[in-house]
Amino acid sequence: MKKQITKIGMIALSITIFTSCEKDTNDVFVSEGNYENGYFVTNEGNFNSGNGSISFVSNEGNVEDNVFASVNLAPFETIGDVVQSMTIIGKNAYIIVNGSAKIEVTSLDSMINLATITGLTSPRYISSVSENKAYVTDWGVGVQVIDLNTNEITSTITTGDGSEDIVVSNGFAYVCNVGGWGLDNTVSIIDIASDMVVSNLVVGDKPNSVVVDVNGDVWVLTGGHTEYDVNWNVISETEGNLVRISNNYIVDSYSFSVGNHPEDLVINSDGNILYYSDGSFSKEVYAFNINDNQLSSNSLISKSFYGLGCANGYLYGTDAVDYVQNGWSFQYSTEGILLDSVQVGIIPGGYCFN
Repeated sequence: MKKQITKIGMIALSITIFTSCEKDTNDVFVSEGNYENGYFVTNEGNFNSGNGSISFVSNEGNVEDNVFASVNLAPFETIGDVVQSMTIIGKNAYIIVNGSAKIEVTSLDSMINLATITGLTSPRYISSVSENKAYVTDWGVGVQVIDLNTNEITSTITTGDGSEDIVVSNGFAYVCNVGGWGLDNTVSIIDIASDMVVSNLVVGDKPNSVVVDVNGDVWVLTGGHTEYDVNWNVISETEGNLVRISNNYIVDSYSFSVGNHPEDLVINSDGNILYYSDGSFSKEVYAFNINDNQLSSNSLISKSFYGLGCANGYLYGTDAVDYVQNGWSFQYSTEGILLDSVQVGIIPGGYCFN
């Protein structure tokens, strides 16, 4: 449920170098309730199967699967249907379960459930916008405003269709409107003090991911749109774009080849190098320095990933394999050298770094 094509077809920080050998899938790390030294993988699970999960990979490369379900009693034997994303805010983790239309709030040091936020339609991502307030993108309505003290929805902000990824910079939230099941081409800019949309910038069809650089500028990746006839023949396509927004205005835009559909924009810890996947059906990973004036034609990693992550000088990519068996997480250097691979849960879709 992370990617629309998957939904149609399936109806989807503290890290040191791991060893460069593949891990034994039976080598399970038994947690002592400390999830600081490693990273989390959000495993979507199969749609309508309720088998979404969270895996934790320690700095030593050991894997603990089902870290939520293993420490919580009924009714939390499983986390729910389609785990979309996980975000750490303060001392808590907020796990968005898209198909179950809820957010599980857990203690980060133990993963014990503290609260369940309901009243959502199709939640995607969450971002804190102040000490006591967070925004949740929700395909059904736009953006839901959450009181972090009570873990309740306090209001709703109407954005474009299919509100997706979200970042905060200089007092504003930037929301990618990917279109949901339809089509949108805008980024909604929200004044976080007033919870009001102040602008809707046209950036290109299907903006899917967004990051903030070291200068506070916002970079948006759009995937482009493909229109089919009743027999699934391509009628038309639009190009994807990499767009830079500064002071709430578009200042740069770089176009990809028509037929390619770039996605999964991430940024390094220094805030100056972007990474993304690009290609048609099969993709490769590319890098872009924020001072570059054109897109690179040479890929960094010649592998198609289901999701990307970047933290502390490393790149990460997930492989959902056949969307039935357990998937994999791969760790690379920023030069594109494979350092490690570990098996995680079913349909690993994203990362969460502490």
